[in-house]
Order: sequence, then structure tokens, then C-alpha cells
Amino acid sequence: MQMADNTSPSFKARFAAFAMWTTLKLLSSTYRVVAFEGRKLWESLLADSDPVILSAWHNRIFFFASLFAERTAKGFKMAMMSSLSKDGEIGAILGRKLGGLVVRGSSSRQGTKGLRALYRAIVKERHSIIILPDGSKGPVYKAKIGAVSLAQLTGASIIPMSYSADRYWEIKSWDRLVIPKPFARISIIVEKPMTVKRESNEEELESCRSKLEFTLNDIGRKSKEMLVGTSREPIVKVR
Repeated sequence: MQMADNTSPSFKARFAAFAMWTTLKLLSSTYRVVAFEGRKLWESLLADSDPVILSAWHNRIFFFASLFAERTAKGFKMAMMSSLSKDGEIGAILGRKLGGLVVRGSSSRQGTKGLRALYRAIVKERHSIIILPDGSKGPVYKAKIGAVSLAQLTGASIIPMSYSADRYWEIKSWDRLVIPKPFARISIIVEKPMTVKRESNEEELESCRSKLEFTLNDIGRKSKEMLVGTSREPIVKVR
């Protein structure tokens, strides 16, 4: 499928991606997933032939990258969009390392082209996709309409996801990127699917966008609460 970005990345981007990937692999091998709400749903979706739209806040992508990589290694077909910025160049390299199909675009530049490519990935190639609805420049925790529009056009369900860690670094970036510290305890929530009717009007689409935003914030709060009193023994091993 010739819709991925094929431009040659710069040396700086390749070096930064290598450093981030190595850090991710080293850190993720130490993480302990001690609570996983929606685990059966997650595993059933991976075995399902129907594509879905996985949706999480931009600052949760570090840990989720290791979770996605584990699944693509088992044949899970996944596509994602990376912005046209310099950071997006790094993201595109990392996306390919995850085993995903990467298209370039954003909500502000060539966004329509990127969404069309994701539409083809879902409808024609039967890929599930990842959308970080507050990317690529924020505001943080404010969902844009892209995931909802794709769900309307393709019929794919939106699966909101979030996690919390008991110990983490928060990077001073626009999204306040969360990087769990070594041996952090992690709780994950995979929420029930959201559907968007094809005949939805503008007001109904806005309602869906607002619901997605609320849900992502709500499960982020709940995942933090789940860490209280949980066992230190991992229930899921992440490599």
C-alpha cells in the first residue's frame, strides 16, 4: 500500500528515534502492569478482523508504544498518522519500528490528506489506526474532531485508552509527556467502544467529540485511582 511517508529522515531524526526506541525498550522491560480494566476487550479486538480506532492522549504514547509493538509483532495490523513537523519525523521513524504503517499529516497542515490516507487504511487495507486526538500541537487534553470524523465515515468504533503510573517523569513539552520511571507500577483502562452514526449532523458530531474528550479524561483519572491498594505483582508482562 503506497500511502506511507517515504521521505528520507534526517540524521538527527534517526539518532533521536534510535535513542528514544532504546530507552523505551529498556524501561518497558521493567514496568509492572498491576491492573488492566478492559483486558478481555483489548485481546478480543486484536483477534477481531474489524478495524477499530484506538484513541489516547498524546502524552500517554510512550508506554502505549510498547503495548502496541507487542501486538504488531503478533500480526496486529496498525496504521498511524505522524505530523509534518520535525517531531513528527521522529514519530514516523518510531511508528515504523512499532510495526505500523505511517502516514504524514496533521490537523493544521495537510490534515485532510492524512485523514484520507487513514480512511483508506481502515476501509481498504483493514488496518486499525491510532489517533492521539489532542495532537499534534494541542491544546493538551482537548480532543479534535478527526477521530470522530473517521469513525463516522468508516463505521469503525473508537476505543478510548489511558493508563497511569505510580512513578513517572513529566517532560516539559506542550503535551507534558509522561514517561514511567523504572519499575513503575502501571494501571491500564481500555474503555468500551464508542460508535458514531454515519448520518450524524454537525451538532451530533460535536457531541461525540465532547464525549471522547470527557471519556479520555475520566479514564485517566480512574486509572490513577486503580493504583491505590493494588498488588505489586504484575498481571501483564510488557517487553
